[in-house]
Amino acid sequence: MTHPLSQRAGLSATALKLIAVAAMTGDHLGWAFLPNASAAGVLVHLLGRITMPVMCFFIAEGYRCTRSVPRYALRLFFCALASAIPYSYYQTGELFSNPFSVLYTLLLGLLAIWACDRIPQPFLRAAVLLGLFLLSVPGDWGAYAVGWCLIFFLLRDRPGPCAACFCALCLLHVLEAFSAGVSCGWGAAELFCATFVQSGATAALFLRWPPRRCTGAHTDAGEPRRLPYRRLAHRRRGLAGQPQASGRLALFLSLLPAASDSH
Repeated sequence: MTHPLSQRAGLSATALKLIAVAAMTGDHLGWAFLPNASAAGVLVHLLGRITMPVMCFFIAEGYRCTRSVPRYALRLFFCALASAIPYSYYQTGELFSNPFSVLYTLLLGLLAIWACDRIPQPFLRAAVLLGLFLLSVPGDWGAYAVGWCLIFFLLRDRPGPCAACFCALCLLHVLEAFSAGVSCGWGAAELFCATFVQSGATAALFLRWPPRRCTGAHTDAGEPRRLPYRRLAHRRRGLAGQPQASGRLALFLSLLPAASDSH
């Protein structure tokens, strides 16, 4: 069945990823070469905040579309592990002081989606989610990224509530940046730049999210499709009209190439 979102026109997944990569690249170049309080620096950092919501969106869509959630999580884990030392050195100048990059946070977002989708017991699910949120605190974007992943997954078919919850988390992030600036004794100009830049994540709402038609292992209900075994099931049903054979022989015959496959 076609998903309701597939009826909506929007950017392709590739275009959205390219926008995210360009925004992130400009943001990182701005940290390296532009003064933070300059107009150009504020602009590139503002646009750079688009990247994280887009990544969270694709984590939620990736969970629905992947053929194997464990393999998806392992890929994120190994990428987070590979980026830990470079990220820590870039952030602090030390190798192991802050190894929790955005890939670490996205992995926790994926696990949070899995917990919501697969753990039926409410108390156990709440405990797992609480643990994941606590683990995300030292990560890049922290609990906000995990929350966005959950919002994009749970409210996928409800654009209004999805946008409202997304903006609420963005507002909390802006307030956190403002309170951190006040506690550090920043001036009015620095406070304005910091809070204005952090509000840039809401600009992601102006992007048209791409419709995704999943061909992986998860249906709309989250159940595995087991695509490699469909063909085997059809062949077993095709043997039903033949004389009875032993179980092992029937399985062996079902695995043989069909006559039509040799042409």
